[in-house]
Amino acid sequence: MTRRSSRSSSNSRKGNRPLSAAERLARNIAQENRSERPKSARRKSGHAKPLEPAGPRATPKTKKPSRVRQRVARAIAPVRQSLAGEWLGGPEVTRHLPFFAFIVALILGYTYLEYQYEYDERAIKEGRKELRDLRHHEQSLRGRFESQLQRSRLDEDMANVGLTAPSAPPTSLPANSTAP
Repeated sequence: MTRRSSRSSSNSRKGNRPLSAAERLARNIAQENRSERPKSARRKSGHAKPLEPAGPRATPKTKKPSRVRQRVARAIAPVRQSLAGEWLGGPEVTRHLPFFAFIVALILGYTYLEYQYEYDERAIKEGRKELRDLRHHEQSLRGRFESQLQRSRLDEDMANVGLTAPSAPPTSLPANSTAP
């Protein structure tokens, strides 16, 4: 009984599958052959060597790093640790997470207030410009109104004296060429 899965044929080879009868027989024969060999033959047949040899080990002399190298290593150590990322999961960092959240909230608030200030300043500038334009318009209207008001006063003053405004345009008189 074979099951078909939605995986591709290359992925189905990677998973565990039931062995056929011939494969089970080959596995059993291989296990029997392994158990028949003596242990000494098994060790010499290419198994991995132990990590620590049994005999005394000759250690090569290591040079002591120079003072300059030690100082450079000490100066670079925080950068190396931060790039490794181990400090992110440490207890010191997790203990200070509320403080980091507070600092981030302050930075975001400061940025928001800075943008709001710029927006308000721009609105104030535009308001001042509009106010200046409206003042100029008011002054021009006031000047026009004053000129109309003065004309009407002149007519009133002339009527009080008994004069009327001329209806015809003025005429120029000829100059006398003979002088006495």
